[in-house]
Amino acid sequence: MDIFESFCRTCGNECLESLSIYKESAQALDKMVPISDMLAACLPASMPPLDPEDDYPKQICRICVKKLSMAFEFSHQWLGAHSEFNVALKFEQRRRRSQASRSQSQTQSQTPTHPAKPKNEPLPTDPADAVTPKIPSKRAAPATDEAKSSSESRPGFKCGICNKCFFTEKACQFHFKFAHKDL
Repeated sequence: MDIFESFCRTCGNECLESLSIYKESAQALDKMVPISDMLAACLPASMPPLDPEDDYPKQICRICVKKLSMAFEFSHQWLGAHSEFNVALKFEQRRRRSQASRSQSQTQSQTPTHPAKPKNEPLPTDPADAVTPKIPSKRAAPATDEAKSSSESRPGFKCGICNKCFFTEKACQFHFKFAHKDL
């Protein structure tokens, strides 16, 4: 309908400089994104989808485009962080399950198994890769089953910044990424 020809679809105000929702793109996430795609991504699921054939206004004012770009970028930032946290949480859950099953099998089978020795690799020059293998102590320990069992459950990787220990290199890298992100 022509009655909404000069009104912004998002704020309802009359606007002189408007952009077409279905034909124009705007800058978001360092690229040009169609305005209709940004609106579709930011609108609640309870709303009907955008339709170029409906009777609502087909334009958006420049102020609302700026707000829409910010909302679109925020939404993608949220989803990216959420995805990374999910990966880290799943990894931590697997590590805990593995640790629990390892300790359960050790108590059931009174014959300890020896873990693979960590590789002796040169220290990284990039602080983002500050993961160093934990070197076992050279002190002589009593050769009892209890001493062997406790040495097997020691983590094999250590954060080069705070010296916190981890069972896998990947866990140590996740720790570094989240705990020392400002370095």
